[in-house]
Amino acid sequence: MQIILVGILAFTCVAVLEALVYTGRYVRDKKKDELRRRLSSLGMTEGGKAASGLLRKGKLSSNATLDAILRSVKLSARLESILEQTELELTVAQLLSLCAGGAFLGLVLGLLSDGGALSLILVALFGALPFFFVLIMRSRRSRKMSEQLPEALEMMARSLRAGHALSSAFKMVATEMPTPVSLEFGRAFEAQELGLPFERAVADMTRRAPNNQDLKIFALSVIVQKETGGNLVEIIEKIADTIRARYKFQGKLSGLTAEGRMSSYIVGALPFVTLLFMLFANRPYIMPMFTTEMGHYLLGGALVLWTMGFLWMKSMTKVTI
Repeated sequence: MQIILVGILAFTCVAVLEALVYTGRYVRDKKKDELRRRLSSLGMTEGGKAASGLLRKGKLSSNATLDAILRSVKLSARLESILEQTELELTVAQLLSLCAGGAFLGLVLGLLSDGGALSLILVALFGALPFFFVLIMRSRRSRKMSEQLPEALEMMARSLRAGHALSSAFKMVATEMPTPVSLEFGRAFEAQELGLPFERAVADMTRRAPNNQDLKIFALSVIVQKETGGNLVEIIEKIADTIRARYKFQGKLSGLTAEGRMSSYIVGALPFVTLLFMLFANRPYIMPMFTTEMGHYLLGGALVLWTMGFLWMKSMTKVTI
């Protein structure tokens, strides 16, 4: 009977996980279809007005009262700017709520473990996890955009060589390329259609991807060419060739340094994995590290040495280009 119950429970868990996966895939595909529809409608008009839908709304919260409160806090504008640089459909209020929920979860785990200083560490760690996730998504989006940029620039060059205007080339990239590069070019095209100067619309692309040097080079080239003239097709093709050659070199370099990078991650994670194991396997042995003054000194020294060692191992695998 017990074996049957275990089998039913295992089957139920697998079915629930599969349902969650397919639900997430359905929601993701629905968002992609909606974005594709909005990108394909660029330049179309509805009632005599340009269709708008790609520009991010500046709301800090869906609640008007909370939105007004957050606007009085300077940190909210910075968080809104960071969220604009990702593809996450989050408001500042939702991000702060996730951080507060993570901090509360860390506090509960700390109180249950009766760890003293461990409680503060868990509160800070779990509270900062949503913000770190946002930063990771921003970095991933910027890297993916750089990978797609050479093909987008070549498409623009072919469009310009065929006699199309620069704004039409932006629209072609927005409708033909995948996200996120299509979304950024679509936003620039839509902003220009709504009356924003073309130079400002292109400069805003770099603001939404502040760490993307490839996009900055392209934007600067377009702005300078717009003011001084020149062969824009040749400029764009050379930028695309340069970006592609650099990424080819960086790919080889990443493969050569992969072993060192993975070693640094594994060695850096070992102390924390060992600590968690000891907390569950032999708690009385490890608790003096959190409940005594000498233990606090040892933990502080260990964290300093761990940070120095991890940064040193990372620097060994970093090559300055």
